[in-house]
Amino acid sequence: MIQAVIFNLESTLLDPGGRGLIQGMLDIFRWKGVQVTEEQVSHGRGLPIRDHIANVLGLSEVRKKWLERFGTHPGRTDIEHIYLELVPVLRSLIQGAEPAIGIDKALHELQDRRIQSGATAACPMEMLGPIFSPAQSPYTLDCMVAPCEVSQGRPYPWMIYEIAHRLQVFPLSDIVKVGDTAADMQEGRNAGVWTIGVLNHSDSALIAAQTSSREIDDRVAEERRRQSVYGLKRAGAHIVMNSIADLPRILREIEMLQHTGGYPSYTKQVKTALMPPS
Repeated sequence: MIQAVIFNLESTLLDPGGRGLIQGMLDIFRWKGVQVTEEQVSHGRGLPIRDHIANVLGLSEVRKKWLERFGTHPGRTDIEHIYLELVPVLRSLIQGAEPAIGIDKALHELQDRRIQSGATAACPMEMLGPIFSPAQSPYTLDCMVAPCEVSQGRPYPWMIYEIAHRLQVFPLSDIVKVGDTAADMQEGRNAGVWTIGVLNHSDSALIAAQTSSREIDDRVAEERRRQSVYGLKRAGAHIVMNSIADLPRILREIEMLQHTGGYPSYTKQVKTALMPPS
């Protein structure tokens, strides 16, 4: 039986698809005079924030543009400068975020079934504050863990292990990880827990904003959905669902698998990309 569900805090619960984070990074690079694309700043999304920035700066095209602008390749100091500029954006995003559609109902069902809930984060703990506290919502998370509380964040499994320890959940095969990034899928599979991907529907909204309605048809939407499903599956998702609202049904499906001997297989850790040299 499922004992606990662990979510991606920022881009699955509070800012579906990480739109706020992506826009913040686009703005910072633009202020620095380095033109990057949304696809480029999305590279590494879900990793701890500094690792995410390092992954973006490690892209060959971004390094080339940075060299043209500043005369040197980006290094650790640049990662830290971008991080510090991003902190106010992240703090504002988290404080003003509204929970994803369907999360209240999903958490309510978890409580009714006495399934504990937790979340792993990419942001440091001081930014997270009283998210999902009783003062803000009748639906509370039982545990939250940030990368600074363990040796390494996603895709390593340590935050999930820490939550399992705090909530006293064992075996790990009774835990479900839910997220919308490749890093979430890798984190879940590295921890040996059931891993569920959530589709990011913000891509369709972005296309609609850039093209006329006549150019958007069912085939385009279905192709993007297929690509999203493939990306999450390739990263390790056992199951991919359309939204958080589907979670109660998916949990019942997993429990049916458990009753027939289903077990989340373990995979080797997937390491993060190396930071650019200082």
